[in-house]
Formats: sequence, structure tokens, C-alpha cells
Amino acid sequence: MYKEWLPVPAILALLLVGCAGLTKGGAGPQPPPGQLAITPSSATLRGGATLGLAAKINGTAEVVSWSVNGVAGGNGSVGMISAAGAYTAPEFPPSPNSVTIEATETADATKKASASITLENPSPQIASIAPLTIPIGKFSLTVNGALFASGATINFGTTALATTRISATQLTATGTASQAGSVSISVTNPDPGSSTSGPLTAQIVQGGAAVSAAAAVRFLEQSTFGPSPEQVSLLQQTGIDPFLQDQFAQPASQYPTPAPTDQGLGKVQQQFFFNAVNGNDQLRQRMAFALNEIWVVGENKVSDPTGYTNYIAALTTGGLDNYYTVMKDVTLTPAMGHWLDMVNNDKPAAGQHANENYARELMQLFTLGLNKLNADGTTVLDASGKVTPTYTQDDVMALGRSLTGWTYPVQPGKISQTHNPEYYGGPMVAVESDHDAGAKTFLGQSVPAGQSAANELDSVLTIIFNHPNLPPFIAKQLIERLVTSNPSPAYVQRVAQAFSSGQFNSYGSGKRGDLKAAVAAILLDPEARQGDSPATANSTDGKLREPIIMIVSVARAFHAKADGSGFESRGASMSQDIFNSGTVFNFFRPTYTIPQTTLNGPEFAIFNTNTSLSRLNFINTAIYHQISAATQLDFSPVINAGTPDQMLAWLNNLFLHGTMSASMKQSILTAIGAITTSSPRTTADLTNQAQTAIYLVLSSSQYQVQH
Repeated sequence: MYKEWLPVPAILALLLVGCAGLTKGGAGPQPPPGQLAITPSSATLRGGATLGLAAKINGTAEVVSWSVNGVAGGNGSVGMISAAGAYTAPEFPPSPNSVTIEATETADATKKASASITLENPSPQIASIAPLTIPIGKFSLTVNGALFASGATINFGTTALATTRISATQLTATGTASQAGSVSISVTNPDPGSSTSGPLTAQIVQGGAAVSAAAAVRFLEQSTFGPSPEQVSLLQQTGIDPFLQDQFAQPASQYPTPAPTDQGLGKVQQQFFFNAVNGNDQLRQRMAFALNEIWVVGENKVSDPTGYTNYIAALTTGGLDNYYTVMKDVTLTPAMGHWLDMVNNDKPAAGQHANENYARELMQLFTLGLNKLNADGTTVLDASGKVTPTYTQDDVMALGRSLTGWTYPVQPGKISQTHNPEYYGGPMVAVESDHDAGAKTFLGQSVPAGQSAANELDSVLTIIFNHPNLPPFIAKQLIERLVTSNPSPAYVQRVAQAFSSGQFNSYGSGKRGDLKAAVAAILLDPEARQGDSPATANSTDGKLREPIIMIVSVARAFHAKADGSGFESRGASMSQDIFNSGTVFNFFRPTYTIPQTTLNGPEFAIFNTNTSLSRLNFINTAIYHQISAATQLDFSPVINAGTPDQMLAWLNNLFLHGTMSASMKQSILTAIGAITTSSPRTTADLTNQAQTAIYLVLSSSQYQVQH
């Protein structure tokens, strides 16, 4: 049969056409000679992808200006194009999902050309899922990653779950698991350009979410004042979710009303430690302590026991409520009013200023911070790389005026005065004649004239509460207090999102500032839980144990019978005297770089030669003597554990969640072996060996730094 061979140029032309078909773009019809043309003239791009465009006449590149849908240089909605013709698609496509890119010749504006670009959703990426173990039955699931489009769905095996898009980096879903085993988790973005991420694997388990002993210890270290053997066992049996639900439902531990004859904070401090050691509402107490490190009132100025009782009660009640409640209730405590001079802060005379002390610290330390923040807690920088202040001196002055007109509550049996005498038995009260009711501008918003002191307080607190800085500023500090001194920006952003939305999985009311949602997001985040398994642990996670938490943790681990006395002085010896911070910055600031490192370590600001020795002295006293005459520790679980190896295993599990290094174990065994014992070992021998093991474990750096 006759065959006709194509000449080489024709073969090359066919090959080129075939290759062009592998891309989603093309040159299009050739323009007439002398006319401007864009190459390629059409293309399809996924979100965030970049395409190089060229504008030519007769094959020669021209100097042109570019626009996207008529916007010079484009914008975040339709995509951006550089002067060189590099077009970057927006992360998610607009509607409709095609844009027109136009080139205009600089030398002759009559010469124009256009290209049509079809935009598709990006391919989703997943980084982590939580939880990694899922009980049979109903469950909630969180997926963290990037490029999650509106309408994205979480796939549980082959089943698409009912999914809520929290942000482009986080999705939540609910579902029902029916059979134990492994399951593939992925995310699918919808059309245009539907695509599915790579998978991660979760385990479905019978009888609840399997919690290892190590994971239970770590979780209790982060959510309570320290694990006890019984709590570890219970958490392993029930799982984390029932524990959280129970803690959220626990009534708040109380602070008794001081007697009229009580002086100083001794009884209030003792009650704090009693609640911390014995209280069932451990999570609420731990959150109140964390908030106390943000909202500071110090004994050096406020030593009235009633004032401090009402102040700490406001933090305890608000600790698992809403952050707005904390803001308002603490603001109106006479303790805070006296500490930062809001009480009897009268409207200023013409040409004068109201007291600015509380106004400044309310923004700087308690809510917003000095500089504007991105959603992930990193600092916003201007075009020259400088930080952008959150507020101005004018804002401080305006807020100071808004906070005028408050005085102490009326003492029982007394009549109300313009300036009531110092009294702490209730919230501050308003005196309208002393309130500056003039119009103000605060943080860029108008505060109308003519408001009462109470209404204006609500107005300015609401402005602060809705400021974009508040969620990341508070989220990062709460993470530092509970979990780690060095959270990643992504971790901060996820918690800030839960704070903003008031919802995390099934936790929260859906109202901004919900602290149940925020604390659940903190404790259940993959970064918080990655240390539960040695395979996923990160060496830079964790924090130095605060003196107060270390003291109480030791007591709780050994079933302390304590009335709370004797603890306060132990903390004071380590530079953390509860309720007696010397400044409004508390015992340490949230940003403190550990010397000779780049790591943040707030608690290291009070760690020095003296306080490190005080830590060891406390451990020695607690083990070989007593914390106080009214406090008894029970070392029998270690004494009765058996051999020195078994003693160490018990301590390793409860205090180090199984991470004791081989060298540490051998060193302690050598020390125990050097103790002269009888044969067989007597009770005194066992006690001596147990006390030695406890002392060496608790005084080690592996315990002092919580991972």
C-alpha cells in the first residue's frame, strides 16, 4: 500500500500541537502583523498558581502596563499581575471564575490585547487531624491544613461528612463511626476544579477514645494543677471529651467571705492553694490562675481580703465563661479600681486630662497589646518593616475620659457620696456628675456624647472586645500558660479563630470570646497533643514549670491532705508569691527570651541561682520533712511499688509520662543502690529508697521543664 511521508517541519508542528494540549492554555489564533498579542491568550489556573504572560508585536516583546478585570495590577480578589507579566491567581476564585487580563502598550495606548484566564479552586492540603483516635459512635473531627475552599468537605473513608469551614486552614465535622479499624481522612474542594488532598489516617477504637497513660498525664498537666494516679486512670478509661465536659460542668470552688476582722491576704492565699490541691473544678481553677497572670492586682497596693476575694472570684467565675464577662467584671472590682487608679477618676477640668493608668494597661496588658497583630499573633509590619502601634496617645486619653465617674461601693449603713470611702464589698458604683459624657473618638470609632457611665463603659469595652488584636493576643498568652512557651503562628491562629467564633467542634456557645471554645481549642490542638507519642514529640515544645504549679502538682501526685497553709511562702521563695506581684507586668512577662537561645520562656525570667536552689529546697522539704504542719503527703505508692526499677517506673509514668532517659534512670538506680539496706529490705529501707528516687526525679531538669 502506498504511504505518504510527512516532511520533518510538519512532524515538528504536530508534536508541538500535541505538547500544547497537555497544558490548560494555548496561544490562540495568530494576530495580524503589527498588532499587540498576549501569549498565552487563554489558560486555566488553580488558586495561588502563577503564570507568565508575554505581550509582543510580531514576536518582539513590548513594554506594556497590565490590568486584571480593569484593575491596574489586579487585586486580591481577581489576582495580581507584576510589571513583568507574572500573574498570580487569587487563593480562591471569584464569581464568575474567569478574569480578563489586558495589556496596554506604554508607547501607544491604542494598542491593547487581552487574555482570558479561567480560575479553579486550589488543591487542598491537610497537615493534621484531631483526634487521632476516634470512638465508635458519634464523634467530632478537626482537620488543619491549608487552601480549604468554601464548601470543602472532610472525607471519612468514602463518606463525605457534614463539614463546617472555620477558615482556609481549618475544618470541623461530625459523623458516626460504626466499626473499629483504621480510616483514611482527606479533604475535597468543590468545583470549579474539584480536587482532593492526600490522606491522613485515624484509628477507630472500641469503647471510647483510647488514651495512653503518657497522653493522660500530659493532658492533665496542661488542664489541671497536676495529675493524680486516679485521674490518670479515669482519663484513660473515659477519654478526653468526657473529662472536658465534666470539667465545664463543675461548679466553681468558692472563696469564703472574709470576716470584718480579717487583715491582709493570708486567708485568701491559703484558700487559693486549698482549692488548687483539692478542688474538683481543676480546669476552671487553672484558667483563673492563667487569667490572674494577665489581669494583675498586687498585694503591695491592695491588701484588703474582701477586695481580693471579689477579684479572684470574678476570674474564677469568668474563667470558663466569656472574655467580655472577665473584662467587665474585673474592671468594676474595687481592687482593680484602686490598683490602677480608675476609682475616683473624675472628669477632668478644661485643659486637663483624666487619669490614664487603667486605660493604658487595659489595652496594653489585658486585651490588645502594644502593636497590631496578624490573625496568627505575628506582628503587623508597615512597608518599611516597622511595627504598627495598636493605639495612640489620643486613644489612651479618650479611654481615660470614658472611664471616669466610678467610686467605691457604699459601705453598709452609710450614705452614698461623690467619693465613697475605701470599701471592697461589691462592684464600683457610678457617679454621673463625675463622668465625662462628652463625645470621643476611640480606636477609630465614635463614642457618642450623653451616655451614662455604665453605658459608656459597655461602649468602649465592646470596641476593645471586637478589635482584631484581642483573639490572637489572648490566645497566645493562654497557650503559653497551659501548654507551651513557643506555639507556632498556626497554633495561635487556630485558637484565635475558636475565640473569635466562640465555637470549637462541639464546644462553645457560638459567641465571640467564649472561653470554653478557646480552652478546648488550646488543649485539643495537634500541637498540644503531638507530645503524647514519642514519635511525634517536638523538643522545643513545653514550658518551665511555674513554681506555684510545681508545688501544687507534687501535693496532688501524693494525695496531699492539706488545708492550703504553708504553700504561699514556698512560692514566694521562688519569686512567685501568689497575689503579690510587684508590678502590673506580673512575676514575668509573656515575652522573655531564654538567654543564649532564640526560644521564648516566660517562667525563666524568675529562674536564677537563688530560685533554682529554692526549688530543690522545696522538694527536699516536701519529701523528707513537711510542706506545713497541716499538710501530709503519702509516698506509699512508691514505697510499695517493689524493686528500685519498679519505683522508678511508677515515678516515670506519673511525672515524666514515660520519657525518662536511659542515662537518668541509670544514675538514679546507682544512687539508690548505694543506700545500705538490710536483707530483706525493711520498711525503713524501702522508704529511704523511695524518698531518694522521688527527690532525684522531681529535682531533675527532665521534670522541671514540662514537655
